[in-house]
Amino acid sequence: MKSSISYNARPLCKASGIRLAHSSHAQRDQFFGHKHGEPKSSRSTVTLASQNANIKAAAATAAPSTELVPKPVTSVLHDFARFQGLPSIGISTDFSEAERCFTRLLGADDLDAQLRSDADLQQAAHVLEEAVAVATGRAFSNAAGGDAEAEAAHLFLQRTLYRINRLVLFWYDDLRNYNNERSIYLAQLRHSIEQPWQQWETAHFDVDAYKSKSTAELQDMVRQQAAHDVDPPLGQTASYIKNEMTTEGYRHLLAVGSVDGLVEASRQSRVCGGAANEIMCAIFRVLMEEYGTGRFNKKHSTFFATMMRELDLNVEPEFYFDLVPWQSLASMNHNFLLTERRRHYLRYAGGLTFFEVNGPSVYRSYLAAAQRVGLSDSASGYWELHIKEDERHGRQMVEDVAVPLIDQ
Repeated sequence: MKSSISYNARPLCKASGIRLAHSSHAQRDQFFGHKHGEPKSSRSTVTLASQNANIKAAAATAAPSTELVPKPVTSVLHDFARFQGLPSIGISTDFSEAERCFTRLLGADDLDAQLRSDADLQQAAHVLEEAVAVATGRAFSNAAGGDAEAEAAHLFLQRTLYRINRLVLFWYDDLRNYNNERSIYLAQLRHSIEQPWQQWETAHFDVDAYKSKSTAELQDMVRQQAAHDVDPPLGQTASYIKNEMTTEGYRHLLAVGSVDGLVEASRQSRVCGGAANEIMCAIFRVLMEEYGTGRFNKKHSTFFATMMRELDLNVEPEFYFDLVPWQSLASMNHNFLLTERRRHYLRYAGGLTFFEVNGPSVYRSYLAAAQRVGLSDSASGYWELHIKEDERHGRQMVEDVAVPLIDQ
């Protein structure tokens, strides 16, 4: 059975056997498609408050602390065994099998060429594409809600997208892992997920309502919204984190956040090139501070790693990938999309403005939780740093980026 995604009527692909930097071969290969094991799980057990999901319920069911402590590879693989595959959605397409097929495709050597003649790989591509088609229907149909089938579909799609998108970053591993970073097949697969997903996201907003506004009205709206977002009323999720979250919940929060936090601002670097102007420089100033002005010990991801070590968490990049819910993966994948497509430059500038403006209000809840349970300054210093710096970044993004862009 040949793949239905084709280029010039032929299925083409170069897919990389990418692996985690700095982790053991067996552990890295388990996730990224080499011969040592099955793909890691697709089940999420916790969600980030910044994604406005139900962190209270998630933290209440968080895994015991021993499951978050770094362990020998054999123990890690044993723990991951309980994550094999996605939750059953009660239909003929089995997403766990599709993930195994995707892992095979990613691990193939020169997959673009092999897909032209290798019947086994063609069958794997067919299984994957069938699953993607079913999942997009389940996740993005008008009837899709928060039921288990839709949740499983979202998770499968966002995991697949992430494993493609991460190829644009360098993980300081084997250079051969990037042989396929311009894969035509992977680009088409990504598009088959991104297009219905982005249409679904956009349908939640009335974009036309802003088109009749004048420049001055839009600038006033941005400033007014920023004034609200910098210190919004404390919601149910933030209240739980601030007043009730336990040490275990906090550790789980860091574990989930580490997939993004340990490579913080990497995607922002992708939008700082091009014609020189004041707006570009304003965005670069934010990036420069995120990168500690070039000093590793001052880089914000270094502070995040320090927090994790204080709580006996593993600081290897992507070590806790299997704990990440689809909402957080969607946020990362959305960031990849906006930073990789120049057509979405304005959308990214708006998103970064909101993130920098609203961030301190989120971090205050995290900091309060860490202090309430008696953690050290090292275990919460990242939040304190961001509260201080992002307050300045927020004002900078509004006045030096968002408002001037409206004039253009």
